[in-house]
Amino acid sequence: MRVLGISAYYHDASATLIENGRVIASAAEERFTYQKHDPNFPKFAIDFCLNEAGISAQDLDAIAFYEEPHVKFARVLSSAISSYPKLSKGFVPSMRDWLTSKLWIKNTVSKRLNVNPKRIQFVPHHLSHAAQAFFASPFDEAAVLVVDAVGESTSTSLYRANRKSGVALQELISISYPHSLGLVYSAFTAFLGFRVNDGECSTMALSAFGSPVYAEQIRKMIQVQSDGTYIVDKSYFNFDELMSLPFSKRFIETFGVPRGYKDPLPFHSFSGISSEITTEHQRFADIAASIQCVFEEALLGLCKKLHRDTGLTNLCYAGGGALNCVANARLQKETSFTDIYIPNDPGDGGASMGAAYFAYAQMAGANSLSGLAHPYMGKAYDEKPVIEMLEHVHADHWIGHREIGEAQARGLKLKVTEYTEPISLATHVTNELVEGKIVGWYQGRFEMGPRALGNRSILCDPRQTGRVEFLSRNVKLRAAYRPYALSLLEEKAGQVLVEPPSRLSMWMQTTAKIKPNAKSLVAGGCHVDDTTRPQVCSARENETYHSLLQTFYEATGVPALLNTSFNDSGFPIVSSPAEALLMFARTDMDALALNGTLIQKVKV
Repeated sequence: MRVLGISAYYHDASATLIENGRVIASAAEERFTYQKHDPNFPKFAIDFCLNEAGISAQDLDAIAFYEEPHVKFARVLSSAISSYPKLSKGFVPSMRDWLTSKLWIKNTVSKRLNVNPKRIQFVPHHLSHAAQAFFASPFDEAAVLVVDAVGESTSTSLYRANRKSGVALQELISISYPHSLGLVYSAFTAFLGFRVNDGECSTMALSAFGSPVYAEQIRKMIQVQSDGTYIVDKSYFNFDELMSLPFSKRFIETFGVPRGYKDPLPFHSFSGISSEITTEHQRFADIAASIQCVFEEALLGLCKKLHRDTGLTNLCYAGGGALNCVANARLQKETSFTDIYIPNDPGDGGASMGAAYFAYAQMAGANSLSGLAHPYMGKAYDEKPVIEMLEHVHADHWIGHREIGEAQARGLKLKVTEYTEPISLATHVTNELVEGKIVGWYQGRFEMGPRALGNRSILCDPRQTGRVEFLSRNVKLRAAYRPYALSLLEEKAGQVLVEPPSRLSMWMQTTAKIKPNAKSLVAGGCHVDDTTRPQVCSARENETYHSLLQTFYEATGVPALLNTSFNDSGFPIVSSPAEALLMFARTDMDALALNGTLIQKVKV
């Protein structure tokens, strides 16, 4: 049996194929179009999934779309009409999109894939998230929490899940729009000058530099009830203008003038306090700390209710809210759940998987699903055509690429070395890293989701903070207040982390305290609050990357590498060898490990 899941038309469109109870392939459309958060119909992701299985769309038993468009349209229309006469500025283009395309998704899918419309079904948005969280987990029974901005009309939902039950996912409670933790957090993200649906991670990072001095004001906006649910006071917000001005005059009267997106924030993740920080800068950091604090309190209330109502000890958690790794750390420490599972792509990009899971379970039974063993479900490429092309590439062709000036480019050439043994490649890459080089690490199938986990990564020696700053400035174009993650050897993680690694430590889904005596070894991956976002890597999940970590440890005594995603600001993580090589050429990266080939920039 084969089921294709699709998500599209909001952000992070994606496709997933399940065959005989197992995920065969899953990818976001952005990885093929190089348009970050691409919302369009995922033509290329679908083609990849079908090609990976060697089938055509006509071989599918079902196609599942990740939400119910007619229900969502009713909410959008009702919300717009209720704000009359002050209709949203986007009302006319929004209605045009809905009436010309979004309402007719079944027709679109049927026409594009040449399949009978009877094979196409809609799965409610939150049910898609819940299905991904539970069916991808190792649990037979669990409580399930979904927190995001809004699906059709639901913003938060709680479930009891059991693989052996006739109703595998039983909804216990739902909280509807406009009472949305996700929308409130996004409104603060916009106020702080970051892009909604992209910059929430910057709000989270900035919170570490502040104190929650505005928490009481925000608790008036998000009122946690005695039973653990919450109510949002909408008078502070204008969610109909989420992408432009999602906060009201009352909000500004409470917190002051919003930050302009170009206004500097002179905080630094590991360099200490800067003399450039003003009271205005600190105000923004304190606001970030305050919304982070109250967001966490609301999540804790929901988890306590969920545990109390189910009596279960396993928690599955999905939706955009599950990308907040700082909040996830509190859930681990302060709830009664002993084991927590979060999919590696819990947002809308992973919802296509949830829709496919749910449809498959409805047809073949929940016990027929084997779960997801790892996040490396994207496309693998043959790098040979790119390697062959390199003999025609000359350094003077790079002139005009960002930081590479004419004099610098003419002083470089490419050195290309192919390795047949992975350990030889790991040894040479280790030597590069120890010498302070910044290395692109490209191996096998790309990862699902927004986090690079050793197949599309940029690596640096975490001891060399000067090189880490260079990485931010000359490669990633990354704000200095945003911390980097660490990849750690599973066997040696205890040398760096205070607490033993958990399930959430595998895929950078939580934060963890760094031991005081280990800070000098991993300073570049240590945030101002002495935490990191760990990826504890095992040989069974990623043998090639684990081998590199082991080789680096043997050479340096440091069981960790600084790991950041292989992309620069405003672009998705690279997918193909050509994309990796282009970024290598246009930035000040020093070397690129492209599967079994090492490409180095060397002085003539």
